[in-house]
Amino acid sequence: MKLLTVENLEAGYDTRPVISGISLSLEPGAFLAVCGPNGSGKSTLIKAIQRLIPMVRGQVLVNGQDLARLKAREIAAWLAYVPQVFEPVFEFTVGETVAMARYYRQSSYPRGRSSGEQDLITEAMQLTGVYELKDKRLNEVSGGERQRVLIARALAQDTPVLLLDEPSSHLDLNYQLQVYQLLKKLQREKGKAILVAEHNLNLAVAYCSDLMFLKEGRVAARGRPRELLKEELIRQIFSVEVELRLNRSTGLPEISLLHQSPGSGVGKENLAPPTSESRD
Repeated sequence: MKLLTVENLEAGYDTRPVISGISLSLEPGAFLAVCGPNGSGKSTLIKAIQRLIPMVRGQVLVNGQDLARLKAREIAAWLAYVPQVFEPVFEFTVGETVAMARYYRQSSYPRGRSSGEQDLITEAMQLTGVYELKDKRLNEVSGGERQRVLIARALAQDTPVLLLDEPSSHLDLNYQLQVYQLLKKLQREKGKAILVAEHNLNLAVAYCSDLMFLKEGRVAARGRPRELLKEELIRQIFSVEVELRLNRSTGLPEISLLHQSPGSGVGKENLAPPTSESRD
């Protein structure tokens, strides 16, 4: 069963498309990372799938239904979205923000929540480590804390598909690992279909089942990390020299940058620390 199908998607912000000819599908338990250099179209793809940008062509099917014909509440029952950047306009608390995820089930506003819905909200805040912040206003928390609040809101929405735009951004190393460990748990235990736009390749390799690389708005490569990731591919996509080695804890490829340090020759710099989880 395909939860999400994207066919020949083209999208942009004016008459010139940012992405073109992109097709993909997600089944329950899929975990796909979209990677690529800045400006390659990663964020545009995530937004275009939900028709959040002005110009979108192609077809997006959600559980076999044309997303363009669905009402917002119907879409919200299937897709939850975590944006890369969120600036609060109103002074909602953390708890109120996470609770907004449940509004799509309500036929009118305001209306009380069931105990089951409140349990989902509480669990989402606990899983993301923001429960103790529930009474703080969004403009009172840090950027990293705000990012975790948005992830909690998506979890509380309790949808089959999660779309995340660079979920590791604004997070320190500890929370980067915690977020991806949580996403992996949702994939394995609840069969969530997860699509992330991610700039941290070492995180994506360690936790995602499949990778898709974009370059200049088109798919340049796609496959499972162990078979796909090669030094030549990274060189072609990012125009940078790297060395690949196996991570001791996962057995998967890990990327180190090669750079010329003044007076010390060529050195290496890890893009991310080793992780303790392995992909399916």
